[in-house]
Formats: sequence, C-alpha cells, structure tokens
Amino acid sequence: MMRRLESLAFHLSATECPVEGEGSGVVMASSEPLSMCGGVERQGAVIDRQHPLSGERIAGRALVIPHGGGTADSVVLLEAINAGQAPALIVLDRIDEVSVLAAIVAEEALSLTVPVIVLDRARFALAQAAHLITLHRGRQLVISGPRLAGLASVTAGGTLGHEPAPTTAANDGFALSPADRRCLAGEAGLAAQVAMRIVVRLARLQGALELLDVTRVHIDGCLYTGPAGLVFAERLVEWGGHVCVPTAVETSLDTTVSTVETTGDSLAASTEATERLIELCRKLGASPVASAETVLERTPLPWPLALCVALTGRAPAPFVH
Repeated sequence: MMRRLESLAFHLSATECPVEGEGSGVVMASSEPLSMCGGVERQGAVIDRQHPLSGERIAGRALVIPHGGGTADSVVLLEAINAGQAPALIVLDRIDEVSVLAAIVAEEALSLTVPVIVLDRARFALAQAAHLITLHRGRQLVISGPRLAGLASVTAGGTLGHEPAPTTAANDGFALSPADRRCLAGEAGLAAQVAMRIVVRLARLQGALELLDVTRVHIDGCLYTGPAGLVFAERLVEWGGHVCVPTAVETSLDTTVSTVETTGDSLAASTEATERLIELCRKLGASPVASAETVLERTPLPWPLALCVALTGRAPAPFVH
C-alpha cells in the first residue's frame, strides 16, 4: 500500500532561489499571471475583477503564479514589500525579472527580504496544489497539503522527497572585469557598490555571460509611486552616488501611476514627492526632461534598475542598445 504523501522537501539550487531567505505562507495560486500595476492595490488586495484571485489579499501568502507583468510591476511590488503588504514568498514557473528585481532592490537597498523561487514544470504544479509552502535557510523548500499524495507520483514520479543539496553553482561562467570587481568591492563608493550588486544579480539570472559598457541612459517613468522608490533614490544620494554616463530622466509632475491616489491632500503630497524625486535625480547627476524633449535612446528597464545602470555604466548584453 502506498503511504499517503502530504509533504515534500527538497533543496533548491541558487538559480531556483534567486532571492534567498526564510518565509512561510498559505498558498495563493493561479494559472494566470497577475499584474501588480493596476491589478493589486497598495494594501495588497487583488482588484482586477477579471482575475481568478480577485478580492484575495497577497500579504503574507505564498503567491504561486506564472511569470509575467510589465516593467511598472516591479515598482509596485517594491512598494508592497516596503509597506509590509507583500507575499511571504513568491513562486514562479520561470525567471521573471520584474518580480525578482523588486525583491533584489528591496534586499540590497532597503534591507527587506521577500524570497523568490523559480520551479520547473513538475514542481510548480506541486506548488500550485499545495496548501502551505515554507522556505528554510539553506534553500530548503517544504510544500505540504492533502492534495499532494497522488499528484506527486503523477507529475514527478514520486521522486521529489528530501533530495540532496545541489553541488553546482549557478552561472559559473559569468565574467567580471577588473573594474567591475573593484566596484563590487566598494572602491567606487557605497552607492555604486549597491547598484553594481543589483545589476550583476539580474545579469546572472538572465544568463548573461558578461556586462557591457553603456554610453548613455534614458530612464522612462521616473515618477513617485510611493515611499519605497523615494527612499531608494535618497539612499543612493546619501551614499554618494553619481551617474557615470550621460543620463536623462523622463519625468512629469501631472502624471502618476495608478497605485498613487490623486485626490485632495494625497495629490498635493504625491506632487511634492515627485518634485523631491526629480531633485534627487539631479543630485545623482541625471538631467530631468519632459516627454517632448527626449532625445536619447530609451532603456527598456524599470527606472530603479536603469538608475543602477547609469551609476555603474554597465548592463547585461540584452539591454545594451
């Protein structure tokens, strides 16, 4: 007689756990991607009425969803992490730079950690069927729930339980220049060091083999969306940051992302905060420009990452134009 299997434990590789840490939550799963921008309010409730998770709250849950989402989603997720309204951990079916970026920036610049896990097809199906998911230190993942008994045998041959820790590191072939290494060692200052760590971590996840020089950066959508983005820019300034390539920041005082309320006192507050963000960009050496004035090539990156590229002059090959 087959013993009823209600939990599975296995070790993750560094690639499968791009943001490590500890976290545990009741599963909140969907087979459809969830857009954070416009789909989730600032208090963590899913407000997209067309989504299967509509009305649910993501805070403290194990969010199991397919990858997906636009660049603005990373900023919204960063705000949720900063406000304590983020999931306890996020489980994806493949690398999603948007979600991973928010978690990496939160960890590197705000000292806040939300683990991100990337599973193969079979394990992702198990995670969707689980009731509770827990990530322990050392990248040990435990998923549990009554629905796992038969599903484990069907999707993974019943071979996933208590696997040994992986012995190979992720992306061992990644190359850093001597200047990159000096920057990571802090020789260019704390702001550049943090920015380089963020750039390198994203590059490794994307499978890049090296970083390439950039000669100029245009940052779209550098708008106030909440206190986390403002704190990020303030810390870069406090840490002595300064762009090392010509950088234009496209800003607008009369445009806000949908996560920012724009009525009454909140409108005045968000306008004041946007002005503060523009001033911080100036202190970092960037040149704020209106949309009609844009002349530099656009960087298809969320603005926190684009700002890191501007501070380091380095980017993964897929993003260099």
